[in-house]
Amino acid sequence: MKNTNDDQHLRLQQQIIHYRSEAASCKEQLQQLEAELAKEKMRSAYWKEKFREAETTNVETYKKKIAALERQLLMYEIALEETEHQRSEWQQTMAEPVASVSALFHYSIVIPPHLDEEEMTVIGDFIIRNSGTTPLHHLIVCLRLSPPKIAVLSGKIVLPQSSRAEQELLAGNSGESWTFIQENWREKVRQNGEYWIAPLHGSPLEPGEERRFSQFEIAVRPSGSARSLTVDGFVYCSELPKGVPAANHIAIQW
Repeated sequence: MKNTNDDQHLRLQQQIIHYRSEAASCKEQLQQLEAELAKEKMRSAYWKEKFREAETTNVETYKKKIAALERQLLMYEIALEETEHQRSEWQQTMAEPVASVSALFHYSIVIPPHLDEEEMTVIGDFIIRNSGTTPLHHLIVCLRLSPPKIAVLSGKIVLPQSSRAEQELLAGNSGESWTFIQENWREKVRQNGEYWIAPLHGSPLEPGEERRFSQFEIAVRPSGSARSLTVDGFVYCSELPKGVPAANHIAIQW
């Protein structure tokens, strides 16, 4: 009976030692799990903070990109409106008739062997071109010689007092002819060297067409006081009453 009780007591002690070992092992595992849990919490908190920072940074970046794109879009819209406005103005301008004229001298100078004894001669054409989109009516040309008293201009010019028969005869023989527009044209020439002329037959000058005061001559008489001559040209018409200067002029020095 005593042996049985001793065996039972021994088994109980062994079981207690085993359970204590199991308890210690469980406690150790629990501590390890708690440590791992704490690490996971810290790791989770770290990544949450990183995600929050990344999200905030990305949102700000996207906001900046969106703002930049909106500004660029606004610039494009403004540029498009300006282009449309310019195109509208251009179309309106193209639709409206434009009065424009250009003129130039085409000439050569004949210099005599003895300049002090003989006259110099300028031979040339004054060319007028309608560079606009509407006909030009009532053309008038002013050729101004400066100084006025050292040179004389001549060409296919019909005098105002000529009869119609004489005018038609001269026009038929010489092609396009011109006439003085003033009765006192000689006085104008003496005073300021201006020759005011108009086509004898004043038909409109159509867009792209040319009219010429051709083969005119200017006889230059060199004198001691004057050492140069300048010839300027101007074109007037009903559409351009203020006149347009020629693109070039004649200039002589001796």
